[in-house]
Amino acid sequence: MENRIEIIEKYMRMAFEEAEASKKNGENPFGAVLLDPEYNFCHKSQTRCIELSDPTAHAETLVIREYCKKIKSVYLKNYILICSGEPCILCSGAIKWAKIGQVYYSVPQEFINKSSGGKLKPSCESLINTGESQKHIVGKILLNEGMNIFNDFEFISQDVRK
Repeated sequence: MENRIEIIEKYMRMAFEEAEASKKNGENPFGAVLLDPEYNFCHKSQTRCIELSDPTAHAETLVIREYCKKIKSVYLKNYILICSGEPCILCSGAIKWAKIGQVYYSVPQEFINKSSGGKLKPSCESLINTGESQKHIVGKILLNEGMNIFNDFEFISQDVRK
């Protein structure tokens, strides 16, 4: 039987696969996997902003949106979200409002910002853990593998309409 660390690492690698697929599709390289409170797989997604012409179609928001629609609920209380990169401000808001209980990510914002040339952003923990609700958030899971996805990647920051 797998322990929780092995399970998290297994699904982190699945998030990496989604991020690589996103990159191959011409999107920014992010992937996310959703598990139920017992660590069973529920859904996965990759960033699809360009494909869907939707600036909110980040991997994390899509995995939440698609699974909530499937189960006809707006809450994923105590679910577990595994992300290739630290969730941004948009995704952190979605995680908070969906009431996800645990977040595991690989690459922290400070590395993503250096890679993208962006400015430092608030941590997902500082955004998700506002108010009385305190969620379990752990970063730098399989960090070297995660950073390989971003190495030599040129982030999409301009209008890429076809």
